[in-house]
Amino acid sequence: MKNLIFFICVSFSVNNYGQYTARVNNFLGSEFGNVFPGAQLPFGMIKLGPDVVSPQPTSGYSFDKPVLGFSHTHLSGTGGGARYGNILVIPQVGSLTRTDAVSLKRTNETAFPGYYSVVLSRKQGDVRCDLTCGNRVGFHKYEFFTWGADSLIDASILIDIGHTNTRGKSNDSRCTGGLVSITGQGNVEGFGHYAGGWGGQNPYTVYFSAAFSKPFTSFGMYTDTLFSAGDSLQEGKNIGAYLRFRILNHSVVMMKVAISFVSIEQARKNLNEIAHWDFDRVRASADSIWNSYLGRIRVFGGTAEQQVIFYSSLRNTMIMPTDVTGENPRWQSTEPHYWDHYCLWDVFRSVMPLHTLIIPQHQSGVIRSLLDIYKHAGWLPDAWIAGDYSDIQGGTNADVVITDAIVKKLPGIDLQRALEAMKKNAEVQSDNPKLCGRYVLDYNTYGYVLPGTTDGVISRTLEYAYNDYCIAQVAKQANDMPGYNKYVRRAGMVLDLFNSEYGYFWAKDKDGNWLADFSLDSKRSDSWNDPYFYEGGTMTYSYYVPHDMQGLINRHGSKEKFIRSLDFLFTSGRFKLSNEPLFLVPYSYNYAARQDKTAVVVRKLMAEQYSASRRGLPGQDDSGALSSWYVFSAMGFFPVAGQDVYLIGSPLFDKIEMDCGNGKTFSVIAKNNSSSNLYIQSAKLNGNEYKRSWITHSDIVSGSVLELTMGSSPSGWGTNELPPSLSAPAIK
Repeated sequence: MKNLIFFICVSFSVNNYGQYTARVNNFLGSEFGNVFPGAQLPFGMIKLGPDVVSPQPTSGYSFDKPVLGFSHTHLSGTGGGARYGNILVIPQVGSLTRTDAVSLKRTNETAFPGYYSVVLSRKQGDVRCDLTCGNRVGFHKYEFFTWGADSLIDASILIDIGHTNTRGKSNDSRCTGGLVSITGQGNVEGFGHYAGGWGGQNPYTVYFSAAFSKPFTSFGMYTDTLFSAGDSLQEGKNIGAYLRFRILNHSVVMMKVAISFVSIEQARKNLNEIAHWDFDRVRASADSIWNSYLGRIRVFGGTAEQQVIFYSSLRNTMIMPTDVTGENPRWQSTEPHYWDHYCLWDVFRSVMPLHTLIIPQHQSGVIRSLLDIYKHAGWLPDAWIAGDYSDIQGGTNADVVITDAIVKKLPGIDLQRALEAMKKNAEVQSDNPKLCGRYVLDYNTYGYVLPGTTDGVISRTLEYAYNDYCIAQVAKQANDMPGYNKYVRRAGMVLDLFNSEYGYFWAKDKDGNWLADFSLDSKRSDSWNDPYFYEGGTMTYSYYVPHDMQGLINRHGSKEKFIRSLDFLFTSGRFKLSNEPLFLVPYSYNYAARQDKTAVVVRKLMAEQYSASRRGLPGQDDSGALSSWYVFSAMGFFPVAGQDVYLIGSPLFDKIEMDCGNGKTFSVIAKNNSSSNLYIQSAKLNGNEYKRSWITHSDIVSGSVLELTMGSSPSGWGTNELPPSLSAPAIK
């Protein structure tokens, strides 16, 4: 606890820049959550940070392993096989070495949004490493020094083309070839070809151009551990270049590295993004940009730790996807382009609805990118990584992302193309439903995916049903009422998989008979290969009918039975907020007129499963997903993605102000708020009495003020007009 308090105090005082970036702990969730702690701009192509010795987490970072160097491409929060870690820069004092076992002591490690710093030490000398960046340029500042009396020292910078991040898995990334050269202008340029990582081979090329603030005194190339002095060109896999500097002790050498995914020429152009050598100016610019993004939500009250968790989590939601507009190697287009969707299954529930609220122009670009992928590659993606499709984890959840944007009236979206693309998901059998599309033949014939067809057949069916509901909403927006009626009907069929005897969803065979091997928990330790549910069991998924929660309650038999089912989940030790299908479950009490129970569970989860530490997340952050759950819950409401509905929970802070990107500001004021006063006693919306346990998107973006009076015991608030569902309450 002492270390935690010390960090919080430092984070508010050491950073001389923005009000909101000073409240960010870049290391929150870096252990176990795989959050990337390095330097980048929001959604920037450059993600410049440390890579430790293999095996690495997918972020490349671990606090207790030696640092190899600093690469320019990274992931954040992902699991599975590692990818990226390209164009590794290795600063050294003394003799050259390529031995990965070299132990580098790490001290004075610091990071804020857009900035990372550390001192790396070995016997021959130390290097203070400071990193910042633009969107497509990494800016390195290295101070080389020894503790002896030498006035001149030998310093080196190695640029490693062959390095990639690896986790020791068969599908890890690797370099398949490359080239590096030293130009007559004193720059280093080249490229590496890479493949592998979670979701498929997805080969890609990273081109780079690097410039230096000082002339080097000698240079050479290397392959593996063999150095060749004076060579200026090298081709192969495990290759790189080195530059030697004979400099005064404590001298600084800076370098700028621009990358491109299309050509060396484009990398040279990208280098012009930073046309000077003022490191502090670039760092200040990065801080200012981050501060403008983070400051779109302002929180008042709460503890110092809660504010650090909040703004750190908000930062985590803006690391991915990666904006590669103008850098798409697959086709030329004037549309925006994003990749590193790892994958929409992780982020559709709360990351993208958060972006819709506070950075709607960005989110419109993401939607346009998805539709451009459909136009050129044939299908909407669920995972789109390094310019190609990757594994689908459940349904065709681009359907939800696009619908969420359309029902919330984001501008610039081609409604007809969106509906066409979504209908293709629903009607055309994909050649490879593991990568795009659905298992249409089963689902459209039986109303569910048959056991044995693939893995996760029940969870896929549940998600397909909600995907159909989303298609219905877009069809309605397009005045396609036959389409609306068709897909609404199909969306309701999923309740036929609810087994009222068990009280949970279960599988049926092609004749409609229940399978006999019912289990509450996953059938496999590698739950991503479970035959019935992806990364979970029936208790994880049996509350996922967001379009018809009243229909689900009716199948339980009564609100009281539904509530007892939820209570059992939260008291049985089976619930941990470690995966996305669980995100809406704590808010499901709202549909049964027990908003007070939502308040208890949400507050408990925030208090017990999040902290301002390296292990401060309850699981892998999955591109900011777990972080976004905290952001919404701390503000006091949570989105039902694909609808214009937000379920009200229990805000942590006394007041929040959210800029909605349209000149309007939404406010939540929680009077008498405290850790014990977590129950809503009464509410007002724009000064008028408000009894719903949910609000709409139009309420938020119109600049409303939601006033909540909090108390220490349940009041019965929020029991009248329940959140919308397809079904009406059952008639008793």
